[in-house]
Amino acid sequence: MRSRTLIAVLAPVALAPFLLAGWVWWGQRADEAPWHDDAVADATETVDRIEARFDRDHLFKAEDYAHTAGQEQAVEVLQVRGETHWQTGVTLVLRVTGHGSGVNDWGETVEGTETVCFRLNLGPERDDRDDDVDCPAGKPQPVARDPSLTGVDDRLRQALTRSGPDEAAVRAAVAGLKLDPAVRQEIAVEGGTVGVALRASQYDCLLARVGPKRAAETWRPSHVQLAPGELSCSAGLAFSSRFGHSVR
Repeated sequence: MRSRTLIAVLAPVALAPFLLAGWVWWGQRADEAPWHDDAVADATETVDRIEARFDRDHLFKAEDYAHTAGQEQAVEVLQVRGETHWQTGVTLVLRVTGHGSGVNDWGETVEGTETVCFRLNLGPERDDRDDDVDCPAGKPQPVARDPSLTGVDDRLRQALTRSGPDEAAVRAAVAGLKLDPAVRQEIAVEGGTVGVALRASQYDCLLARVGPKRAAETWRPSHVQLAPGELSCSAGLAFSSRFGHSVR
């Protein structure tokens, strides 16, 4: 009777490694990190966001697709084929780093990254994409990063309020912001008011004006207003009746 009790007690202990191995097998593959699924989902969301931007900006040139994709910090452009969407079609291969977290075998939450490659087939008849393809060898193609005007609005408004409607003082105030040299700057004067236009990219435009009352105003035209063929990001727009009126 005692020996049977001992076997009954030891059996679960002896089976524990196999049960644990079974949990690992069903919970995650042995060659996958605990954060794998989470990181792949993060990379996939990044590509979803890029494709949405392609549609929103009505892109059709290969170099524009590559430039837009390359603005994401986690994305490297490995290949670009074709010229335009409706003629040759365009194929992009992107290497995307996804960040994720998961629980390891000891019940600890751990974080890490996974690299996933995606092939985007854009035109000429339809768009589709292949996820988790083999990453081609070679270095990523160089893509210039656009500067950013994030966080500049309040700084510009305060600087212009202090400078007042004096062109020289406004130029000094804008220079004092120490913006990225790639940001295009334009300053103009009309009827006692000084207008300022700062443009970092097609859709990153900040306009400002300061008049005799010394209360500076800033305005960002909407994405729709900055589309090709619509409003230009120019200092002259600061004097226009459109200033401050966005269209969605």
